[in-house]
Amino acid sequence: MANQTKKMTSAIVVRALRVWSGLFLLAFVTSHLTNLSLGLISINAMDVARPYLSGVWTGDITGKILMSALVTHFFLGLWAVYNRPTLRTNAQDIVQLVSGMIVVPLLATHAVGIGMLSSAGVDFGYADTIRLFWLQLPTIGLMQVILLAVVWVHGCAGLFTWLRSKEGAGRILNWLYLMAVAVPVLALLGYAEAGREMLVAGRDGAQLAFSNELPPNVEVPFALIKEVTNGIILGSLLLSGLTLAARFIRFASQKTQEVTLVRDDGRDLPSTSALSLLDGFRRNGQPHANLCAGRGRCGTCAVRIIDSDFPLPSPTELELRTLHRIGALEGVRLGCQLKPSGGRVTVRALYPADYTFEDARPVEEPAEEEAMG
Repeated sequence: MANQTKKMTSAIVVRALRVWSGLFLLAFVTSHLTNLSLGLISINAMDVARPYLSGVWTGDITGKILMSALVTHFFLGLWAVYNRPTLRTNAQDIVQLVSGMIVVPLLATHAVGIGMLSSAGVDFGYADTIRLFWLQLPTIGLMQVILLAVVWVHGCAGLFTWLRSKEGAGRILNWLYLMAVAVPVLALLGYAEAGREMLVAGRDGAQLAFSNELPPNVEVPFALIKEVTNGIILGSLLLSGLTLAARFIRFASQKTQEVTLVRDDGRDLPSTSALSLLDGFRRNGQPHANLCAGRGRCGTCAVRIIDSDFPLPSPTELELRTLHRIGALEGVRLGCQLKPSGGRVTVRALYPADYTFEDARPVEEPAEEEAMG
């Protein structure tokens, strides 16, 4: 029991670090997108708001926190991939998984570039940024747009996964769905309008299209920034590849027993003792409710055990807490936490695969079953 408590505590700490580092990075991206959207007014409006939006992340303290959050989120994401029993899952999880392995390196290049410019004493405002991306290096500008899309998709997917496992979050999610579309669209429109303003200024020979002279003894370290950012990208991709390779080796060398899962429709679903019931369903392409993405928190993956060839492992402390919270009766287990030791296991899902907390009640109502007993 003490070992289970230690493991659960470690899992909670890791989960909290992933959530809060992710929220911090999402706040960073949101402030930048909001700043970009002001390009719908003018480039000057973007620069006026910069100290209060994107500029707050260039300070000594916030900059260090930002880099710490980037590193923490990236390595915890790799750790989650390494421990993931199966990569066969739904489309949303795949998008979040793939984007998570590339989003932090891409975001790090932006943060490192801004930080190095600030350290060199270069005040690189939005007028300079738009001039660079639209008049001098449009390819890099396109890469920034791609970065924006990837970061935003990953952040929103993580936020929605975290919130949808919480009862009463339905009203919040409705507003967040609207913001998830409106914020990047307004930002892209602002970026495009600012680019149009800069192109017009370049055509007309206006002062806006020409760089301001740098202070004496100040040099923009573009070559060093490129070298550092390329190193970050290559190093991150290498770590991602090594993580996938280590995960393959780990599961290929793991000794497992064959398991056959039988669910509501009566079909045999081949699985192994290394997989939870939920992962076994995923492996066979069978949808199953799991609002918290298999973290043992929401209880929507709960199943009633109909039959099992072998005794099932005892529930962990995390599973017991969740089962108690949802008022589960005897014989009910969490599909994301239960790993059968072998043989044939027959279960009945308590919740439909598309269940949300806005739905009225599960497939199997405990109160009715208890009354019938």
